[in-house]
Amino acid sequence: MSRRTQLRLLVALSIVWAGWAGWSLLDGATPYTLRVLDDVGVSVAVASVDVGGSQVGTTTDDGLLEMEWSRSSSVLEVSAQGYVPLMLTIGERPEGVVDVVLKARVLRGRVVDHEGVPVESALVSAGDASGTTGEEGHFHIREAELGPVVVERPAWLTSSFQWDGGSGDTLVELTPFVARAVHIVGEAVANNLDTFIEMAKSTELNALMIDLKEEHGVVWYNSQNSTAIEIGSVRALYDLGVVTARAHAEDLYVIGRVVAFNDPIAAQAIPEMAVWDTVNNEPLNARGQWFLDPTDPTARSYALSIAEEACSMGVDEVQFDYVRFPDVGQDVSRFDGGAEEGVMVATISSFLSEAVDILHPLGCAVAADIFGFLTTAQGDGGIGQRWEDMAQVVDVASPMVYPSHYDDGWYGFDEPNDNPGAMVRNALGDGVERLPRSVIVRPWLQDFGYTAAQVRAQIDSAEEYGLGWMLWNATSEVTTGAIKPAR
Repeated sequence: MSRRTQLRLLVALSIVWAGWAGWSLLDGATPYTLRVLDDVGVSVAVASVDVGGSQVGTTTDDGLLEMEWSRSSSVLEVSAQGYVPLMLTIGERPEGVVDVVLKARVLRGRVVDHEGVPVESALVSAGDASGTTGEEGHFHIREAELGPVVVERPAWLTSSFQWDGGSGDTLVELTPFVARAVHIVGEAVANNLDTFIEMAKSTELNALMIDLKEEHGVVWYNSQNSTAIEIGSVRALYDLGVVTARAHAEDLYVIGRVVAFNDPIAAQAIPEMAVWDTVNNEPLNARGQWFLDPTDPTARSYALSIAEEACSMGVDEVQFDYVRFPDVGQDVSRFDGGAEEGVMVATISSFLSEAVDILHPLGCAVAADIFGFLTTAQGDGGIGQRWEDMAQVVDVASPMVYPSHYDDGWYGFDEPNDNPGAMVRNALGDGVERLPRSVIVRPWLQDFGYTAAQVRAQIDSAEEYGLGWMLWNATSEVTTGAIKPAR
């Protein structure tokens, strides 16, 4: 190649380069910053920006992405999960920061039960976006993703629907899980679990009610709770994780019973947690029952930490028993926070509310055992258990409507224990009528001192209201003749 030809080629290349550079610097191939915001001015992270169908990048946590504008125009498509995609054209050379506003998709609706009563505290999930229903059952979820929406609440059956992005309210009906169970003491869980699983598989039972921590203060499972270990209450007769896994493999719901405040081991080992006997200057022994003080933060924490551990090991529901004050005179007892009726009611309700806050995030339902007569009585029974207040908080209210526990004359019967079906029907009718919200009522029924027909009469009365039930026998001797075979 001659020197003249080389020179001509060099000049031509210089002209091409100069043209490109001139277009970049003079005609507008300008770097700029794209900032993606939502419709309330909040930065949108991980928003995807496409040009000509190809992704050029995603925004940072600050909603920013460095871009370059061509000399003609740039057609951008900006999208993010939970937002309506936006197409825009940048026709003039941008300067500095270009703001793009994406409109969040909003899912609205209401959750009710089969009677149209609002269901609060239900979790509604649309992709990564979620929210909970309020007192009237309403939900309002920004950045909801298109597709399946899941609605769930502990102790209720999960519901789902497809959402196409429509702006109207969606009405969702949620159905409570109707549990049918028998009480299984700690030793029976350890030694006879197979028997109870087979019983459930061959009958209408669909749940196991197992003792975790019972009224003698004993913790039956392999707990690692530091307080339980320190005071020597752990027996570790069974591995709770293994038990829940086996039950779930058979599609059985697991209810764990935790006795909250009747605990002779803890009361004597840690007197500071106990109700104090002001006469004898020692932990109070109330007719053989040693109560922890429900107003004492450490006593409350002990029961709650046992429940939290149990939920983490697979229990579906924690049922707090003895979640009450002892039936003793205030003149012989002392409580850290006092024991006036208002204090007692607020104490029990706040304990259960705290349990909900701890256990719901773990997917665990909160239940409370309540004296049976309180479905009818208007007060707190002198123990802090006011029906409406407790039902306002828990997922499951379990009145102990044992006919043998009612005095003569209740509901017009000279011998309440001789009228099991009618007694249960009346007690539950009163309780259901007084419910302050949509809450599951699942009674304890009497499975001691009765024939199969008498036990069945109680079950039938509960089922007249569409309720589940649990059979109580202190030694887990189940009257199997009262339970229907599996359908």
